[in-house]
Amino acid sequence: MRIRPLQCLSILAVLAIATPIWARTKSMDLNPTDPATIGTTQLEPGEYQLRAEEGANQVSMLRYGKVIAEVPYRWVQLQAKPKSSAVSTSSNRITEVDFGGDIQAAQF
Repeated sequence: MRIRPLQCLSILAVLAIATPIWARTKSMDLNPTDPATIGTTQLEPGEYQLRAEEGANQVSMLRYGKVIAEVPYRWVQLQAKPKSSAVSTSSNRITEVDFGGDIQAAQF
């Protein structure tokens, strides 16, 4: 069986379209007890969910299932994988989010 150039192109197109399916979304619940800031967004005490898509340059902050903010971030390498997710703050400003079991962290 001989593969034609058009068939190769079709296969490559399907793989290119399917690539976003392989991207992982990292998420964690965030429950600040005091007002906090992430990027330029002020968070009141309550329940939030933070989602970071691999390959994206913004995290989404959700409250009650609705996106309330998208904040730019960059990935940084950690020395070791943390056992659980954690949030680093400085003066009530969220500066970094470590995802449990992952060697990368989102830094703001």
